[in-house]
Amino acid sequence: MIEHIVLGIIQGLTEFLPVSSSGHLVILKDYLQVKETNGVLLEVVLHLGTLLSIFAVFWKDILEIFRGTIISTLKLCSGCRPKEIWAEDQYTRLFMLILIGTIPTGIIALLFEDMFESLFNEPLLAAVAILITGLILWLTKFIGVKNPGGKPLNVLRALVIGAVQGIAIIPGISRSGLTISAASYMGVSRESAVRYSFLLSIPAIVGAVILQARKIDVMHDKNLIPLAAGAGAAFIVGYLALQFLIKIVQRGRLYMFAYYCWGFGFAATISFFLKSFYQ
Repeated sequence: MIEHIVLGIIQGLTEFLPVSSSGHLVILKDYLQVKETNGVLLEVVLHLGTLLSIFAVFWKDILEIFRGTIISTLKLCSGCRPKEIWAEDQYTRLFMLILIGTIPTGIIALLFEDMFESLFNEPLLAAVAILITGLILWLTKFIGVKNPGGKPLNVLRALVIGAVQGIAIIPGISRSGLTISAASYMGVSRESAVRYSFLLSIPAIVGAVILQARKIDVMHDKNLIPLAAGAGAAFIVGYLALQFLIKIVQRGRLYMFAYYCWGFGFAATISFFLKSFYQ
């Protein structure tokens, strides 16, 4: 249980801070020698904890999306044109952009599911991927948005962000770091980038749980309490970490996390090489 709580704390911190939760979990599970019945079960359960954190932080946006979508559906049924609905209601538009962004994520996840799952057993590759995440974050230092309000999210930008979210399934590549960076590279405002990034993660996390649900029946009852403890820790720490990240992004200092990624990635890479050398 202590191991799961520790991993839950790490998940809560690293899921929202752009340093790759999956990369940290793969590396630290190797060090702690945590043995799961299947490679990604613990990853999925801890993601459920952080999913609740997203609902806790963005509950107002989620309620507005729900309300706006219902109203827009009624308007559509009454004969209103889709183009008018798209232009009038920003939350219906946001909902549609989330669905659009989810499409490339889902395609990538389904096509490369077996490959991604195998990578969860490769801690050295996760360490190298964290170094790459650091580079991506560092490059945001040179981004300048000419338009103070930023460019609006549109279908093309949503597809690009959704595609990089799919790539971020690779352990060590930060989902939040990659999606927020991609949005920033395309000129989207910081506030819109961080909000869209985490709202877009909701269907991705739910999809991951559904894909792995067929494997839950191999669990034993004794595994449920430690997993629940880990998910609870992930929720509490994740809520605090997400609030912190929002402030960092608003100040335009996302690049600062690059230095941590490089330090952790280099340390992990060297340790794995030394470990293999002395074995």
